[in-house]
Amino acid sequence: MFARLLRRRRRMLSERLSFTSFIRLGYELILGREPDPRGFADFQERLRSQGMTRAEFRKALLYSAEFQRVRRHPEAFAGVTYGLIALHESRTLMVRGLPKAEGILDLGGACEGQPEGALVVMGYPYPFRSLTIVEPPAAERHDLYKGACRDEVQTCLTPRGEVRYLFRSMADLAPVASESVDLVFSGESIEHVTKEEAGRVFAEVRRVLKPGGSFCFDTPNRRVTRIQVGNRQFINADHKHEYMHPELMEMLARCGFVVVEAKGLNWVPESVHSGRFIEEELITNAGMFDDIEECYLLYYRCRRGG
Repeated sequence: MFARLLRRRRRMLSERLSFTSFIRLGYELILGREPDPRGFADFQERLRSQGMTRAEFRKALLYSAEFQRVRRHPEAFAGVTYGLIALHESRTLMVRGLPKAEGILDLGGACEGQPEGALVVMGYPYPFRSLTIVEPPAAERHDLYKGACRDEVQTCLTPRGEVRYLFRSMADLAPVASESVDLVFSGESIEHVTKEEAGRVFAEVRRVLKPGGSFCFDTPNRRVTRIQVGNRQFINADHKHEYMHPELMEMLARCGFVVVEAKGLNWVPESVHSGRFIEEELITNAGMFDDIEECYLLYYRCRRGG
């Protein structure tokens, strides 16, 4: 058992950011600032010498006196929990590992107050020719997302490329030409439509993808979320359906996709096997893992089948 866990940990670490980037990201997400030179040098040395694990670094920031002071001001971190910070860290890592693409379609990719959108904000590393964010019109959004973006936003120039907006259902991408997109990304959005609508989303994605293009998305793992909130509700009031891994694999195959990579984000094995949700696990086991069915989020990279 211990050897298997150790191999999993090594796989996870091999996929993570460099120590330098990891420390900077941790300070940015948890403390909201750049690392001070002394703290940066100390953490870098301890991580490199294996005197501290990445999980221990994260906990050191989360339980620091500085973070506790910040947490006393709820307006600074409204709605933020330790678990959400750990999930955001993992999803940022995921976004930075997405395929290089010139033409990108981002389904549900608005980021409140930042018209460049979530992909750019979370650090998608490559320049692109165009990135089109698909969002339903404000009148059709749940109250939680009314302020995600303004309907009058049309384009936004960023250092990576031009970002455009398309206000319509992601189950109907009629304005997007067939075989015109290199990458379709859906960041925790497929669960916001019904399972029937999701089938239409997948069909539209397959239509607009170029041969050789990629469809990448993440979504909550129902095997875990039902432990967290029970069988009768979802983790978000706007969720219509939360998926299990076998269910999505079957849907993707039926819709004509080949899954190239399937990984999980934030590994929570004790929660899964005990039937009791343990947030500490969610926090300490941030990252991407091969053991997808025991993770909080499911992630897939797909291509069109023949």
